Amino acid sequence: SRQHGGVWDRWVHLSGWTHVMTGDPSAPTLAGFYALGVRNFDAQGAYDSLVRQATVPHPDGLSSYGCPGQCIGQRPNLAEYLAKGYAPQDTCRCWGGAAETLEDSVADYALADWGRRLGASASQTDSLMDRAGWWQHTFNPAATPEGGYQQARNADGSWVGGFTPSTQTGFAQGSSATYTWMVPHDVARLAEAVGGRERAIQRLDAFFHKADGSWQYTGGDALRYDPTNEPGIHVPWMYNALGAPWKTQETVRAMADLAYGTGPRGLPGNDDLGTMSAWYVFSAMGIYPQDPARAEMLLSSPVFERVVIHRGNGVDITIDSPGAGAENIYVQSVSLDGASRTQSWLPESVMTRGGTVRIDVGSEPNREWGTAEADRPIYHTD
Repeated sequence: SRQHGGVWDRWVHLSGWTHVMTGDPSAPTLAGFYALGVRNFDAQGAYDSLVRQATVPHPDGLSSYGCPGQCIGQRPNLAEYLAKGYAPQDTCRCWGGAAETLEDSVADYALADWGRRLGASASQTDSLMDRAGWWQHTFNPAATPEGGYQQARNADGSWVGGFTPSTQTGFAQGSSATYTWMVPHDVARLAEAVGGRERAIQRLDAFFHKADGSWQYTGGDALRYDPTNEPGIHVPWMYNALGAPWKTQETVRAMADLAYGTGPRGLPGNDDLGTMSAWYVFSAMGIYPQDPARAEMLLSSPVFERVVIHRGNGVDITIDSPGAGAENIYVQSVSLDGASRTQSWLPESVMTRGGTVRIDVGSEPNREWGTAEADRPIYHTD
């Protein structure tokens, strides 16, 4: 907050700026640290500085220097973004207006949630939480006859023409078909937007599978899942929120087995500061962050019989799965510290205070566990 003029660069390398990629990732990163119990930094100062970056326009935001891949503005053309509620494709000075809107919605959610933890004013956090829903302003429900998608908009409010779900116009290293799912903090409203929970499940099934029913795991198809780059790697876990956690279990395991391997070609894409590796580690443990700003963990089937995480604050998190193996990819039941748990997610307290999670697995899906409305992940966007 007291360095570099209060500017938080997206991708710091060797203690220097690069301006690479899109959005404002420092906000969800530090909010996530705080939710996980990390306190060895000036949390209030960092929060105040990030809120300022998100609310006070900076001169760099009016520059197109470095665009598209390294736009100098960390909240590009912020005044216009705040006025319109989205980043216009034709004037945003960013790498894709729809992508920027999605990224900033996640970042603003992170600041709203973190601010509530820090005791910030309700007016500030409510405003930021409202902005967390601005992804809806670039969601065009009539984008295709089959349903809505994220689509770039111009400053006059019109949708950018020539749209197909495979377009990268308005996006950064990904297509609309991938970016439409980039709402990890607001899955319930996203499901409503695409036509309801069952329709969302159908669309995800088609996203992960080729026309012949086999898994799409190599990238290269703009209409389907791409495990080689970050914009969509959270999507296999979204079935939990839709009440079909067994589909998360089989999809996560398929991608871990098919897209990853050993040797020099073992990662599906550029590791980008360790992100691809982290995805595999989480998936192998059977847990994954529900959204990047909080500490709840979505559940799936581990590949190890036991994992013990030794946290720096002295607590241990143990994940036991006695039947773990290549064939046993489906969760049958879960217990937390000996008590049966039907929710398809773990509370923040497990990550911060420790505990023992037991995940019993089998070779056939349990279509009852984690499916009730009360057992789906909770989204804190009210």
